[in-house]
Amino acid sequence: MSCVAPCRVYTCPVARISEFNPGRKISAAFLITILVGTVLLMLPASRSGAAVATSFDVVAPTLSHRGSCFWSLVCGWCSLSIALFTAASATSVTGLIVVDTGSYWSAFGQAVIFLLIELGGIGTMTMVTLFASALRNAPLLRIAPIAKVWFGLTPREVRHSVGQIVVASLLLQLGFAFLNSLYLWFSHHATSPLQAMAHGVFLTGSAFNNAGFAPYQDSLMSFSTEPFLLLSLGALIVIGGLGFPVWLMLYRNGWHWWKWGMTTRIMLLGTAAAIVFGWVAITVLEWHNPHTFGAMPVPERLLNGLFSSISPRTAGFNSVDISQQYPETWLITDGLMLIGGGPAGTAGGLKITTAIVVMATLWGEIRGAHAINILGWRLARSAQRQALAVLSLFFGLVAVGAFLLMLFTPFNLNQCLFEICSALGTVGLSTGITPLLPVAAQFMVIIFMILGRIGPLTLAAALATRRRPVAYELPRDHPLIG
Repeated sequence: MSCVAPCRVYTCPVARISEFNPGRKISAAFLITILVGTVLLMLPASRSGAAVATSFDVVAPTLSHRGSCFWSLVCGWCSLSIALFTAASATSVTGLIVVDTGSYWSAFGQAVIFLLIELGGIGTMTMVTLFASALRNAPLLRIAPIAKVWFGLTPREVRHSVGQIVVASLLLQLGFAFLNSLYLWFSHHATSPLQAMAHGVFLTGSAFNNAGFAPYQDSLMSFSTEPFLLLSLGALIVIGGLGFPVWLMLYRNGWHWWKWGMTTRIMLLGTAAAIVFGWVAITVLEWHNPHTFGAMPVPERLLNGLFSSISPRTAGFNSVDISQQYPETWLITDGLMLIGGGPAGTAGGLKITTAIVVMATLWGEIRGAHAINILGWRLARSAQRQALAVLSLFFGLVAVGAFLLMLFTPFNLNQCLFEICSALGTVGLSTGITPLLPVAAQFMVIIFMILGRIGPLTLAAALATRRRPVAYELPRDHPLIG
């Protein structure tokens, strides 16, 4: 009898590495969240009594008695398109709506929307947690570049930072929610302490997560004369939009700026520059517009100009009527919406870091610089290529989206461009055309909202992990440019 010695089968390291695909996990988690949110929002309990009564009153007169009884039950259920659009908008922390949040949805429906906002905003956080849990079994060779690209941290730092980030963000929201609730109650914007608390919590979570949902029919237009709430929500928008790597850097090193990394310096300076530029540009353009700033006293013009510059950082609140702004203001807002906030945070857009890297690269090429330097560091060529790739992809998507929206709807280029920039940048501002979009156009906007939220993460992971060694090089040549 011959004996065969037992042998151990070793799998190829490359095969094991290829099994770890964080992009798929992120996409699956977002889609599942949207699906569950859609089902919950379709329930009769999610709609307010006024919304159900309105639907029944419109249809019931055309039906028989038996049909009326059946329709009274059916009217309680939200349509698939409305529920799906709202769930996608909340999970992607966009804020575009096809029905009024305050009057259409019940307390339960608004609670579902708030939960989706938290999952989608701290949602980058949820993805961080998912990613960190995957680190335990994923090979370090595959993890390290993704952790560096997403968070600017090592895998060990990511794993240890998840709890700190979640706790800090929740405590921050709790503190601001308390202050905002007190303000709403004592300023008589709520009929009861419970309503003041509910609205304060909802607005705080929506602002910190850069979602832009508000429990009022006019967003924040009724608060355009009240500095406390606008500045409070504006501060939350900026803090949430800085990104969690910046948070962590400030938590560890405080305001010792010489210890900050390149990302933190770029984000803080870029954020300040974007806010000041938008503040000046929007205020000057709208200064004499009788439908927006023109009828306000000077302090209120400056206040609303500042808030109108902060909100396009992907928050989506508006304190003036966007549809009445000048087209030139829309164009400035388009740019702010596309730039967005910081990486690995609650903001969307192509990110301030991407915009700064592209501008530095272009300026370096104009000057004929051998190397691109930013704030005391030399910029890696891979970062330049990635920034240009992201910028080109965003511009391509905006062009395609605006073209398709004009194809499906009767709206002009300015309106369609604004809507697509808002969806892709996960902002939520609108010129008023969102509720008027046909179902096909709504589904297209849903796709752009999801792409705007999870697209940059999955693209960054792909760019970080798809580097393969090449055993040969082709002959070099230089085609004519320009």
